[in-house]
Amino acid sequence: MINPKDIIKKYTVEELCQAADDYFKSISDPTHLMAKPFSSLQETPGMLQNLGLLLSGLKLAKTMTVLEFAAGTCWFSRHLHQLQCKTISCDVSNTALEIGKHLFQKQPIIGVPISEPTFLHFNGHKIDLPNESVDRIICHDGFHHIPNQEEVISELARVLKKGGIAGFCEPGKFHSQKPQSQYEMNNFTVLENDILITEIYAFAQKYGFTDIRLKVLGGIDVSMNQYKFLVKLLSNKLLNKIFKLNIGNSITDKTIFFLYKGENIPDSRSHVGLSHSITTSRDVFSVRAGENLSILVNISNTGDSRWLIENIHDIGVVRIGTHLYDHANNLMDLDFSRYHITTITEPGATFEQSIKVKFENPGLYRLAIDLVSEHICWFENVGSVPKFVTIKVESAQ
Repeated sequence: MINPKDIIKKYTVEELCQAADDYFKSISDPTHLMAKPFSSLQETPGMLQNLGLLLSGLKLAKTMTVLEFAAGTCWFSRHLHQLQCKTISCDVSNTALEIGKHLFQKQPIIGVPISEPTFLHFNGHKIDLPNESVDRIICHDGFHHIPNQEEVISELARVLKKGGIAGFCEPGKFHSQKPQSQYEMNNFTVLENDILITEIYAFAQKYGFTDIRLKVLGGIDVSMNQYKFLVKLLSNKLLNKIFKLNIGNSITDKTIFFLYKGENIPDSRSHVGLSHSITTSRDVFSVRAGENLSILVNISNTGDSRWLIENIHDIGVVRIGTHLYDHANNLMDLDFSRYHITTITEPGATFEQSIKVKFENPGLYRLAIDLVSEHICWFENVGSVPKFVTIKVESAQ
């Protein structure tokens, strides 16, 4: 049986990088690689499950800069671009990146892109990006091919911003022993390494990563201590065989994990953590038709997400917004008015702001005052309660 450590001793990093490029050069028709994750009836169900867990754990938001490391033909980057992320596809194979460029041309995203995709060659040692320049890092089924794992982790830590997350979807701790892995290492210049999560986390901490989370048992989120406890359970003979088998497969056959670089504070580019409390000085106002009515509102950020006031295409910018109803509570105008907020609002912060509304026709109206994260959602849609006020509009004199 081939030991992956022997592969690492036999070949240099440069030789393994060249072998990867030679592999992609040997493929006359890369269609099946470009069609992922929908390229194989056998692999697609499991791949979709893994991708869902990976995406959920990364806590992505629109306009984030995402580095896909070991991107291959960039099919994952193509889908991340569709999700309105700024993508950097990084791989040791220039041939694979050229296939990726062709994929983006052949299957452009639906809608208006927020940026052009970036394709970045990796020499096996140094990622050609500035320090703390990306919001997220994704590595799908590529890290187990890396011979110099510690050096690469140090580079990923360097380019990741504080508060960022690096997510990995990889095979398990016995991957090298699988028949397919042995076949690959025996016939090609390729490394099929085991993923030893405790070792990876040990040197990840040396380079600035502060926490690790793992997805096990269909997506249950656990800490490192809880993960170790589950591993120990595998030796407990009293466990139900079916339960034990499922735990074993989840832990030993695949490894989905996330390295955190400091505390992750979400912001309003995503719906996660958006919550407010809005009050006014009174509930009933009077005004004449055609005149401005000023309403002083008190707004508190009761969630754990930071509210942004500027971003590309205003994506995730939080503004005060209103809905207009008649006296019978029938919706008349969903987007009756909008108001800019001038200061970034941190979780727990409170501010006051005056808004002005005008009504051309007399009548009795109900005004719902809410917040909206532009191109994301109204806060009401994720649980916040708008402030309703009644407005009596009298005839102009």
